[in-house]
Amino acid sequence: MGVLNDLNSIFGKEKGNKLLRNIVILGMVGTLLLLFGDIFSSNPQPVTDNKPVITEEKNNYLTYEESLSKELEEIISVMSGVGKVKVQVYTLKGPEYSYVYDQNITNKITEETDQNGGQRQIQEDTTEKSLVVLQDAAGGEEPLISTKQSPVISGVLIVAQGAEDSEIKYNITKSVSRLLDIPVHKISVLPYKRR
Repeated sequence: MGVLNDLNSIFGKEKGNKLLRNIVILGMVGTLLLLFGDIFSSNPQPVTDNKPVITEEKNNYLTYEESLSKELEEIISVMSGVGKVKVQVYTLKGPEYSYVYDQNITNKITEETDQNGGQRQIQEDTTEKSLVVLQDAAGGEEPLISTKQSPVISGVLIVAQGAEDSEIKYNITKSVSRLLDIPVHKISVLPYKRR
């Protein structure tokens, strides 16, 4: 009951405790606002989930692998002795971009002579680089790309009907090797499962 007696003495009718009473009331109101402030907020807090986010670059990276796989499937499936084909292309990393920069180089040479006749020369070189950004009609901005290097292919898996025949397997391997400019040891050709 000691706390109740302390509160009663603070909120009692004594004039000396008026300042202390006001401070305690402000503290309680502040605490309530902190605890229940989110209820009155009109801006809902964003909900975060643990799903992985695929960025546009990662999406383009997957699109490159998928489109190359589809093209290879179409080409290989029309080869003599080949039936159904499934192809999976693997790359080491996504495409690499080189961007255009606006470069400003300033050279400043200062020659000084001191009272004793000694001379010295001070040379300052300043280089400032800024990325060149293009704006589209909608107001979006994109950096200007000077070169784009396609992803490096680390391997190709091909499953094809007719690959049981060593000559057909050889023709598929050599064709893909020449087409993608990769060595044959990075290409695996397997026979399609019979049902």
